[in-house]
Amino acid sequence: MVAEAVRFAIAAHDSQCRKGTQIPYITHPFEVALILAQMGADDNLIAAGLLHDTLEDAGVAEAELEARFGARVLKLVQSDSEDKSLPWEARKRATLDGLGRAEREEQMLALADKLANMRSIAADYAALGDALWQRFRRGYEQQKWYYTGICTALGAWEGTKPYEELCALVGRVFSR
Repeated sequence: MVAEAVRFAIAAHDSQCRKGTQIPYITHPFEVALILAQMGADDNLIAAGLLHDTLEDAGVAEAELEARFGARVLKLVQSDSEDKSLPWEARKRATLDGLGRAEREEQMLALADKLANMRSIAADYAALGDALWQRFRRGYEQQKWYYTGICTALGAWEGTKPYEELCALVGRVFSR
C-alpha cells in the first residue's frame, strides 16, 4: 500500500512546488510519511501521510482515493483536509476545533503534517526573515495564532519528540 501511495502522490503532485519556492511539492508528503514512520505508524497511516494533500490540493476525488486505498485511508486524509471554499480563518478555526476531538491516528497525521510545515517555515524564516510572510495568505500574526493553537490542540502529545520539536520551532519562529 505504501509503495502504491508513493506512486499515486507523485503523480497527483507532479507539477506542484512548495509555496514560494522551486522545491517539488512531493517532498512535503514524503517528509510527513517519514515522520509518521518514525512515530510507529502502520502502513495505512503512512499511506495517508503520503496522500494527505491530494483531496484539497491536487483535485483527487474522494471516491478514487477510497477505491484505491480503502475507507480508513480516506477517513484519515479527510481528517487532515480543509474545506477550501471557506475563508482562511474559518478553515483554520475548524482545524483547531477538530483536533481536540480527533482520534489518535488523526492527531498523529496532523502532528506530522504541521511539524513538516514548521520545519520548512523555520528554515525559510532563517533565510528570508519577515519577507517570508508575503508567501502566505495571512501574515505573521495570523500564522502565529494558528501554529500556537496547533500546539495547544495537540497537547496530548506533550513529551513526544515530534510534538516537542513542533512547539520549539513555533516558539523560535514566532518569538517577537
